[in-house]
Amino acid sequence: MILKNQLYRIEQLQTTDEATNFTVSLIGSCFIYKAHFPGNPITPGVCIVQTARELLQELVGRGLEITEARDVKFLNILSPTDRSRVTFTFTDVAEADGHVKAKVSVHDDDFVFCTIAFTCA
Repeated sequence: MILKNQLYRIEQLQTTDEATNFTVSLIGSCFIYKAHFPGNPITPGVCIVQTARELLQELVGRGLEITEARDVKFLNILSPTDRSRVTFTFTDVAEADGHVKAKVSVHDDDFVFCTIAFTCA
């Protein structure tokens, strides 16, 4: 399932020498939030990881599947009612032999929701 424009919208893309930042708006009316959880919407961890994969696809310009996820840490609850805009910051993006490795931090300023290190092909 593609979450872009259902669970989130890309608001801004910024690239520097050190990182690529995607600022996204969470769509609180998404059917996922109606089920997880009614009256207290929380972004499921699997949706955060899927969003990171979709954004990495945008960054490299091709379809990707996650082949390995390392060091996935959910540090705080991500709710569209508390924070409707968050940033996915990609660092250490490297392509070799058809694989893409990346680290991503999901945050709002200094408040971190999740960190992920993963490999895609």
